[in-house]
Amino acid sequence: MVGIETSQHVKLSYEPAGVGERILAFFLDGFFIGVYYLVGVWIWGYVNEIGGTDPSVLGSSMWGFYAFIVLPMMLYHLVSETVSNGYSLGKKIVGIRVVKTDGTRATLSGYLVRWLFRLIEITMTSGVVAFIAIIMNGKGQRIGDILGKTCVIKERKKVNLDNTLFAEVADAYEPVFPQVAELDDNDIRIIKEVLDSRPHYEYDNWILMLQKTRKKIEERLSIQDHEMRADDFLKTVIKDYNAIHGK
Repeated sequence: MVGIETSQHVKLSYEPAGVGERILAFFLDGFFIGVYYLVGVWIWGYVNEIGGTDPSVLGSSMWGFYAFIVLPMMLYHLVSETVSNGYSLGKKIVGIRVVKTDGTRATLSGYLVRWLFRLIEITMTSGVVAFIAIIMNGKGQRIGDILGKTCVIKERKKVNLDNTLFAEVADAYEPVFPQVAELDDNDIRIIKEVLDSRPHYEYDNWILMLQKTRKKIEERLSIQDHEMRADDFLKTVIKDYNAIHGK
């Protein structure tokens, strides 16, 4: 697991992408790059056919070939991951993406380092070096990831409305803890993530997370002596927040 610590000092985790998922994303990206290359070559050939044997036209088309076909293919992974928050087309389809090792968005330097080492780990060695590094690392990182302080994680599955911070409350519902009005959407989202993180932890560890989160909320809102279990308290906080803010 890749761990991050939230602003509430609660550690959440993300599952590293498996080798199979990364290989699948690699082949998908290779397919898209191949399609781009074939289309580019067809256009280049068409331009040459129009220009005939004129050396000036042929020379300019060669520059165009390198500028508009070869260079984009070389920069594909760097550019796509940088502008798409860690995704390439293949990664997006498979449901994985590049992040910093603390779970936040990777930096340009991180993307650049992993792209540079891609030449050695994947291109020059057919992926053998990357495969060995990922297996031995234990955190799903190849050498470029380790040096760039990045990792590739599985994207969290999309959830429906019932699994978001929004909770349906009755019109007549009266908030139990009016102090909850001091929280914001991010606080509620963190609480919801902690409640929903049960499948990722052993039961005892999950309970400790709940208790730690409850304590932080109690201290922040000066709530005492409510005699609720940690999970019931946090669920009530979410309901109160939705009732107060009319979610």
